[in-house]
Amino acid sequence: MRPALDPDVIVRDEPVSALDLSVQAQVLNVLSELQARLGVAYVFISHDLSVVRYISDRVTVMYLGKVIEHGGTEDVFAHPRHPYTAALMSAAPVLDASRAARDREIRLKGEIPSPFDIPSGCRFRTCCPHARDVCATEAPPLAVRETGGGGDAHTALCHFPLEARSAWA
Repeated sequence: MRPALDPDVIVRDEPVSALDLSVQAQVLNVLSELQARLGVAYVFISHDLSVVRYISDRVTVMYLGKVIEHGGTEDVFAHPRHPYTAALMSAAPVLDASRAARDREIRLKGEIPSPFDIPSGCRFRTCCPHARDVCATEAPPLAVRETGGGGDAHTALCHFPLEARSAWA
């Protein structure tokens, strides 16, 4: 069989973004069933965090075209390590009133850089409440936290990675 008809990976870029919630759910369920039946991997690109959490086993977060965090979906959602990821997660709507009262939205301040004039050092430093002098002069290292057996890891590109959301308190 030709590879185009039997792919190993399918890229899906915002496949449910223009759909209402009931249709989104139906499409996501069909995609999950197809994935299980065909054994295909998806690269699923979305700005909708609830969709990402539902469909993904692993999550990669990008900022200004660079990967800044990567890990297992539940680990990244429960314990974001990069300040940008933590801000994204805090801005997502929640239905659980007790969680909404417990978690506060992180409001970023500062200047959002132009993708045509990316800052030196850490590209998030102009908005990051944890930025220090080193963030302006040196590219951030890859911080790795092992999350279990099998070499699974949660990584963040940050000089001062967060250990838990409580680090924002």
